Amino acid sequence: MLSTSYADTRGARDCAYAEVMSTLEELLVRHHVDPLEVERTLRLALEPNAPLTAAELDELADSGFDVNARISPDQALVDEALRQSRLNAAYTGAEVAANNGISAGRIRNKAAAGELVFLLVDGMQRFPRFQFDDAGRLRRGLDRTSPHVPDDWSWIGYSNYLATPSLEMDGRVVTPIEWLAAGKSPANVIANMGNTW
Repeated sequence: MLSTSYADTRGARDCAYAEVMSTLEELLVRHHVDPLEVERTLRLALEPNAPLTAAELDELADSGFDVNARISPDQALVDEALRQSRLNAAYTGAEVAANNGISAGRIRNKAAAGELVFLLVDGMQRFPRFQFDDAGRLRRGLDRTSPHVPDDWSWIGYSNYLATPSLEMDGRVVTPIEWLAAGKSPANVIANMGNTW
């Protein structure tokens, strides 16, 4: 037989759990997230060794994925090194918000509008550092040029473009970053994107 204090503690825990789950479900519904999809995703994350079903394997094979491929340990090390370098070469949304004195929500809005270039690392948005000065502040004018980056450019290509002297200003050729920092029109930077590579 359970002691009264254990039953009381368990009852309080169960009540707190139910309250948290209810609040979580309300948030998910409010943000148009299917609670069943979240449960499925969490289950997959908590059971990473669950084998793929035959239907999942067929779908992957049909899309051109080699379902029998194996990654060598050397390749796994290279992949992890690349992942770490991407992490080190980018800020988190919270870091961008703190460095610029704006909310994380505003950062998400800028990313959604294409004003900030981001990449996903482990499912999290990361913002490559080329968009920021040495203090982590947003570079002037990039919020106006970033939405116009050609679809076939990678963020590395965009970074290289911004760092390559290609615009004439006051008798010298400057980088698009220097051009924008001087308060010049973003339209020239955007127009010049089509003249590179």
